[in-house]
Amino acid sequence: MRCNGQLSLEYLLLLLAVLAVFAALLPLLDQTFKASLFGLDSVNAKYFQNKLQHSVNEMDFQANGSKTILEAEPLGQWIVSSSGKILSIKVQGPETEKSFEVFFPNKLVIESKALSDNTSFFLSKVSGKIILEYNNS
Repeated sequence: MRCNGQLSLEYLLLLLAVLAVFAALLPLLDQTFKASLFGLDSVNAKYFQNKLQHSVNEMDFQANGSKTILEAEPLGQWIVSSSGKILSIKVQGPETEKSFEVFFPNKLVIESKALSDNTSFFLSKVSGKIILEYNNS
């Protein structure tokens, strides 16, 4: 009987040591997870920027009344704003941010908005100008 009790106590001490090591590594894993999520979100924003730029360039050669819809799927938070003919997409990270730009052939007026959910972007050509509108899904 003493052996079984001693063996159980040793297994409990071993389990406690393993849990202590995991507890010590948890903050490091959390930082790694956040950095990985930021990297994935940056790639996702770059892909969306490329699709949007391609659609704008294509729309420039299409007739008035042309329309297309694009979906943005941020994992974290994106800030979308415009300045003149440039649409800026900023990906917010834990310690940094990354910015991507889409160039329009005409002046673009859009309110700065933070996106954290899936958002639909509507491109249309009206009177020779490309109009961009968006709404959260």
